Amino acid sequence: MKWIGLTLMGLLFLSQSAAASSTWSMLGLTTTPQNAPQVVAATDKFMNSAIGKEFPGRLLLQASVANGTNPATHSFVPLFKSGADREAYVQKLQGNPAWTDYQSTMARIAQPVSQVMFRTLKSWGEVVDTDQVWVGSAFAVENPAAFVAAIDKFMASATGKKFPGQVHLSGVLAGGISPISHLVSIGYASEAEMETWMDSLMGNADWAACLEAARPAAKSLGASLGRNVKTWGSVPAADLAAP
Repeated sequence: MKWIGLTLMGLLFLSQSAAASSTWSMLGLTTTPQNAPQVVAATDKFMNSAIGKEFPGRLLLQASVANGTNPATHSFVPLFKSGADREAYVQKLQGNPAWTDYQSTMARIAQPVSQVMFRTLKSWGEVVDTDQVWVGSAFAVENPAAFVAAIDKFMASATGKKFPGQVHLSGVLAGGISPISHLVSIGYASEAEMETWMDSLMGNADWAACLEAARPAAKSLGASLGRNVKTWGSVPAADLAAP
């Protein structure tokens, strides 16, 4: 099947960049407006526990603004410097009382609906902790090298150098049977900043050239929009970005 080939190509590209790549996940959940504050409170309690303070990365809780038919109202995004860091911490959690209590609380107020694991391949722009609005654009990439080259060229152009946010290209490590092989995550300080930037690309020659170069390399599968509710962890976002 075609999606298998796309995934294998994505993993081949991942293997070329694995040494400098961070690992992260998107854990979708659904909850009610009444229970949403309890999700934050429960996570606060866990992250302030002894084991929570050992978390070796950064944790984001995002609220879905626009995500089509995806039932997730929120997503947890745990980011780690490496897969080894993630694995070691997950093993520490097993049987820990604070983790068990957190899981029990979450089971009463939210339901998990999806889980995808990624590896960050490359980052562009100014990677800061203050960006609050995130666009996730999914792609089925058939030529990873050409796709990266198209983004590289645009970000190095006069227009790309004016980009106000941050961009991360990630490959799917595990996400079930899906045509998605890569995700482009774009962070903005606000929806207003995003709108202004997107308006500036209308009729822009640098952007048109990027699209023309990227289209043969990858098929766009849609995008979603989310907003940070709260973040935890002491590791700066810049330390989790890829070169």
